Amino acid sequence: MDFDREWIANEDGLLREADSLGALLARIRGCFPPALIGGEGWRRLLEQAADLPASLAAFPMWMGFPMREPRPGADLAVSLVGGSRSAAFFQNESAPGRRPSCAAAVASLLKETAPDKAPLRRIAGNRVLLDYRMDSMLREPRPDPGLFLYPIKRTLPGGGARQRRPESLGLVLDAILRAADWERDSAERRNVGRIYSALKRDTRIAAVGVFPSRGRGVRLMALGFGEAREAAEFAQRAGWPGRHSALAAILSRLEQRGALAGMRMGVDLEASAQGVGPSLDLHIFSENTIYESAGWFKDQQHWDALIDGMREEGLVVAEKLQALAAWSSGAQMLFGKSGPFVLLRRLHHVKLVMAEDGLEQINAHVFMLMGSWWK
Repeated sequence: MDFDREWIANEDGLLREADSLGALLARIRGCFPPALIGGEGWRRLLEQAADLPASLAAFPMWMGFPMREPRPGADLAVSLVGGSRSAAFFQNESAPGRRPSCAAAVASLLKETAPDKAPLRRIAGNRVLLDYRMDSMLREPRPDPGLFLYPIKRTLPGGGARQRRPESLGLVLDAILRAADWERDSAERRNVGRIYSALKRDTRIAAVGVFPSRGRGVRLMALGFGEAREAAEFAQRAGWPGRHSALAAILSRLEQRGALAGMRMGVDLEASAQGVGPSLDLHIFSENTIYESAGWFKDQQHWDALIDGMREEGLVVAEKLQALAAWSSGAQMLFGKSGPFVLLRRLHHVKLVMAEDGLEQINAHVFMLMGSWWK
């Protein structure tokens, strides 16, 4: 199968369906459980997507549902792949509805990753992720998204000095800073390096990004922890100032319930000139997802233990958990102007958001994709 040709055709079909991603989501409103997204949360989601092209649904999207509060809402993250119709939307200065500051930042990253032999592309591929956070929508109507690059596989491995590649991390960091229009900061760079140096073998840096609307700070996600103890010890080595005992206790309880069996973990920290920030996001993935097993999208059972463990610990709203388990598995046929589409959705990972003094939120992130080629 020629995936480039199929993606182009799929993007074109979605562009005929709706004038924006927001309009496309509005058309398929009935596909989303009210317990997870509705009311004011749904309105904010559509506002987030109103300036984005409908063609983005042809590539992986993620919705993050907050599970500790009854109020329905969702974060939104979308993928921009170089050479796509969606990428051209941001690169074209005359694109309608474009927000100049965001578009310029995205175009900067796409330009640097475009050449096949570009050093940055060798490390991070040609994909940019835009991360729209619901909490930002509470402060301003349409905040600029977070900008993230995702280093490929083992291009930024952890381990000893011989394994680590600080020069490659520097290339990714510089590209992100240029996109945000930030100058280099030596103290910030040292703290980024401290997080990277805290990684041991069989772990890696899997994401580097910034949230320009939130102020200065670089977020790095370290991936590959197989045990709760490993994730907690990494956070301590990296200099996270939060309550390590609170993080360790939550993970230990889930582990004792068997909720983390077959799971891998990622730790997301923020570095600035002042040090490592107080927020920590702990991502829980299935091993099938991490290692891109062909069965990861089809098999829901490997999530059952974690879902049951969170319910038994009283960590989430039971109604939301029930809706998530029932909805996030499988495919749904939709009929559009240009023919049938399939909406794929699958629980991708669960994120524990730790503040300095303890657990703040739990988000369930669902992978979504719309396609017209499965017919």
